[in-house]
Amino acid sequence: MTTENDFVRQLKQRFPVLPPVEIGIGDDGAVLAASGSRTVVVTDMLLDGVHFDLQKTSARLAGRKAIAVNLSDLAAMGCRPTAAFVSIAVPRNLPDASSFLQQLYDGIEELTARYSITLAGGDTNSWPHPLAINVCLTGAPFGTAPILRSNARPGDVLFVSGPLGGSLHSGRHLTFEPALRLSEWLCVHSDGHALMDLSDGLSTDLARMMEASGTAAIVDAAKIPIHSDVDASWSQDRRLAAALGDGEDFELLFCVDPAEAAQLPHRAAEAGFRLYPVGEVLAGAGCQIRHPDGSIQPLSNRGWQHAM
Repeated sequence: MTTENDFVRQLKQRFPVLPPVEIGIGDDGAVLAASGSRTVVVTDMLLDGVHFDLQKTSARLAGRKAIAVNLSDLAAMGCRPTAAFVSIAVPRNLPDASSFLQQLYDGIEELTARYSITLAGGDTNSWPHPLAINVCLTGAPFGTAPILRSNARPGDVLFVSGPLGGSLHSGRHLTFEPALRLSEWLCVHSDGHALMDLSDGLSTDLARMMEASGTAAIVDAAKIPIHSDVDASWSQDRRLAAALGDGEDFELLFCVDPAEAAQLPHRAAEAGFRLYPVGEVLAGAGCQIRHPDGSIQPLSNRGWQHAM
């Protein structure tokens, strides 16, 4: 058995990047360049029993989440969506397949209509297993080029776009709004160096950004915003662990130059966004956490990874 991160590293080494691909495996999306323009491609597969539970979750919310997580990946690349491709493997034992599919695509349509995305294709199959749904989105940069996770620089200030933790327990992972508006604002009004979304937990995703950038990071425990969905009766250590490792928050993690960071939260607030500085990028490798008493420890990987 190996981890998802290890498996992705192996694939990245095995399959070289060839034109017209500029950025391949290892970021939130792939970047293709042709005729002077760039297209970003993102894709995610969601499974009943892993990413949602259709015994407790409506087909509409399952369809909505399948689109939303891909929109979050485009936001993480600084891109607007342009087209959607949806492939599904439908369980053969559904009591009313027609009604189920209508609800599933109602959830998909909620977000394709809101963000003016064409459903341009896909594939449909049936099988004797739980629902599997794969969405692929194409996108175009809000600015001149996509923002990658691999450009963090020593000295940069790290921000997150919202409180973390409790998303799975509360059901927020099914109803969250992708951070496309904030992504566009950042692309227009800031000089962000690196950007990604928080799908697997801050501790896991921060490590991925630092590995991609060849840098290290330190976060301040006291500055990490903890969502109200995390049980207030828990100890502070347990609540912090939830914020670092629960995952499925779909907030943005990004870094900017310290000179810009001083004014960025104020400017963002004027535009209706709240930003939380949580740490800084350092030279070296690995991630650490600074506790209120001043002690510093390695930041352990508490987030989600699929076992392969």
